[in-house]
Amino acid sequence: MLGTITAADFQPLQGQVCIFETVNPTLSVRLTVEQVTSRPDCQVPGAGEGREPFGVLLSGQQAEVDFTSATGVLRLGDGATLEGVYINRVLPPMGGDPRPWYQLVFN
Repeated sequence: MLGTITAADFQPLQGQVCIFETVNPTLSVRLTVEQVTSRPDCQVPGAGEGREPFGVLLSGQQAEVDFTSATGVLRLGDGATLEGVYINRVLPPMGGDPRPWYQLVFN
């Protein structure tokens, strides 16, 4: 499913909470889908008619465990599950925001 998901699939999830989970070590965090950004400039030249690259910006809860990066399962608010998702921590888009921020990159 990771190879077929598009930015349009994430757009309706903005503002909704999803759950990111890993197995080893065990981690389960609630993340809010904040922003979905199409990145046509990141298309690999000569790649043909493949999916347009996009990124998803997520925010965590201030008091929740934060992490740098992980691969796991993302349970979306619409009931869908994405397996093998790589997520990494990023700087807050707004200075001074105490919540942990993460991104998903699809290319």
